[in-house]
Amino acid sequence: MTEQKRLKSALFVDFDNIYLGLRQLDEDAAEQFASNPAHWLKWLEEGMPGLTGPEELQGRERDILIRQCYLNPRGFQQYRPYFTRSAFAVVDCPSLTSQGKNSADIYMVMDILDTLDHPTHFDEFIILSGDTDFMPVMLRLREYDRRTTILSAGPAAAAFLAAADMIISEDVFIEYALDVGAEEGRKGTNGVTVTSTATPELLDAMAEKLYAEASANGEILATDLPKLYRSFPEFRRDSNWLGFFSLRALTTHLSQRHPNLRITEGDPWRVTVALPHKSRKSPRQAGEKTLPASKEEKLRRRIVDLVRRMVSDAKEPILMGRAAQEVINRTGKQVLDSHWAGAGTFKNLLQSEENLGFEIATSPSPGYLYDPERHSLPREEESAKKGEEVPPKLAEFSKRISRITGAPNLTPRQYAILFTALAEDLKTHPYHLTATSKAVRDRVIEQGEAISRANINNVLKGVAYAKHRFSKRDTPQSLARVYRSYLLSRCEDAELELSREEKRLLREWIEGGLRDLKQKNGDKKNGAAKSTELVKTSAAGKNKKE
Repeated sequence: MTEQKRLKSALFVDFDNIYLGLRQLDEDAAEQFASNPAHWLKWLEEGMPGLTGPEELQGRERDILIRQCYLNPRGFQQYRPYFTRSAFAVVDCPSLTSQGKNSADIYMVMDILDTLDHPTHFDEFIILSGDTDFMPVMLRLREYDRRTTILSAGPAAAAFLAAADMIISEDVFIEYALDVGAEEGRKGTNGVTVTSTATPELLDAMAEKLYAEASANGEILATDLPKLYRSFPEFRRDSNWLGFFSLRALTTHLSQRHPNLRITEGDPWRVTVALPHKSRKSPRQAGEKTLPASKEEKLRRRIVDLVRRMVSDAKEPILMGRAAQEVINRTGKQVLDSHWAGAGTFKNLLQSEENLGFEIATSPSPGYLYDPERHSLPREEESAKKGEEVPPKLAEFSKRISRITGAPNLTPRQYAILFTALAEDLKTHPYHLTATSKAVRDRVIEQGEAISRANINNVLKGVAYAKHRFSKRDTPQSLARVYRSYLLSRCEDAELELSREEKRLLREWIEGGLRDLKQKNGDKKNGAAKSTELVKTSAAGKNKKE
């Protein structure tokens, strides 16, 4: 395969626009952008790792031959040396009006158009600005068959984004290009060293159970972990995840206790199994038992025959994890010690066999074994559930507003869980877009819900764009109100005037779930209080009788 040639790129930076836009989202990110351009410039040159885009631009390394920065010297003169040291040509664009408007966009447009006639043929124009005034020049670049990549730090018009070949989202830029908001200080609670309430024996048993479940099909999603942990009587929700204070911290510790477990990032993150290497010894210690080839083959035959009988006797599809656990129960620990007879995972073992006599379905998650002549697979329930949970009128409204504003089309319950998780995190940790979105995602998972980081970032950015400063005083209700006001302003920008009924639906969509959640929690507390009172009354009556 021939190596792709490096792109010849020209970079144009509207400093004021990007700096002020980033400052709304994360002040540390804005400072890193302004004072260390060499760092994010290197990220651009190395192919923008972490960013997805069209195949012709995805992961392509660049030679950024033209580097232009347009900066207002009155407000940002102190940052000029950082850009000149990174080989930028800095163009001074002082304010021309009392409102602070400068002529950066005009200079940029003229320089971009001049570059079209440059002796060097530039493959790509990278424009760091969210100013919609660049829309005509973006279309002109397309006419000349030049690729365009943009970073817009702020709510940008849909037409402006559609004119670009590749879009660098602010959250990707902050996390990957600026390296801001890592998870320092998030170990345990407020950086305090974790002291687990669990015994080593319990943690080892949980790590083995985690490995057994994950080895069924090579991974287990984070959303399935709370149920797995609750199978241990010692595990209680009020134990603060056995003293680790979060699902992620507990799982990380358990993964470290087993040499074949790894945590893999994603939405949601997951625990995966490290497959054994045929050419060298497994990561376990040298004393680990391995089966001779003949015994390994015999064990494979035994496992496959056992699963065939299980599927044959079953009246409905069998969960792959449950089938794997049954195999372990019947054949003993040798299955795990031998890494499923050398196959690595239960799923790999089955897929390597011909003429199984049954089918393997990896979707819907978490995977099933079934006989297609006798069994019907369960359907993907997520969309159906969503339709049932939200009244049709509200579902149709939220879908339409989501399309216009870019707001995640979550259910009211999901928004309630998200805002609650955000408020809880802000009580104990300072806000940083990257670290906060990861923490909120993990808190949401602990509630048995999976909301992608892209959707969480979208909400965080919306609240920030409404000029809200995150603090420990924030409540779920106050955050929801701010986000609803942001969506109202986005509708106005799109020249969509909402009726009184539509405004009521917007409030129901964004804030209604919090009311229902509060009511549900209140009912639980009342039930618990009544139960306690009953016990007290019963005990008092008994004592009186005696």
